[in-house]
Amino acid sequence: MGSGSALSNREDVKARVRRGFILGIIITALFLPLGLSHFGEAFALEFRAYGYVVYRSGEVIHVGYLPLYLYMWRVSSLLFLAWIITYIAYIIKPSIVLDSSGVIYGISYVITHYIYLFTIGAPVIVYPLTYVLITVGKPLLYLDWGQVIALITIWRYYSIHRLMRG
Repeated sequence: MGSGSALSNREDVKARVRRGFILGIIITALFLPLGLSHFGEAFALEFRAYGYVVYRSGEVIHVGYLPLYLYMWRVSSLLFLAWIITYIAYIIKPSIVLDSSGVIYGISYVITHYIYLFTIGAPVIVYPLTYVLITVGKPLLYLDWGQVIALITIWRYYSIHRLMRG
C-alpha cells in the first residue's frame, strides 16, 4: 500500500508540473504577439513626436520606426510581471503548478531580456549580477535581473525536479 501510494503521489506531482509548464508556455505564447504588436503604442507613456532612438557607431540616432529592442523590452516586461505575480501568488499559497509555470516565465524572461539588452546597439559589459551599458556620456551600471531570475529559476527547477523524483 505504501509503495503504490508513493507512486500515485509522484504521478500526481508530475501531472501538476506538466500543467504548470503548459500554462507557462501558453501564457508566454500569448505575450509574444502582444509584445511584438503595435498594440502597445496605444498605451505609450509619452508622446513620441521625435520618433525613437537607436545607438549606432557611438552615437544616438533618431528613427521613425520602433526598434527591435523596444519590442523585446515589452515582451520581457510582460514576462517579468508574470514571473513576479506568479511567485507572489506562490508565496501566499504554494502550488507546484504556479512554481513550474514560474520556471517557464523565468526562462522566457531571461531569453527576451538578453535579446533586448544586446539589440540596443550600445556596448554592454556583463558582470556578476550587474551589467554596464556604455552610451553617450557616463557608463550606466544596472542590476542584471536576467542573472537574478536565472539563478532563482535554476533553484526552483531543481526543487521541482526533487519533488518529482519522490
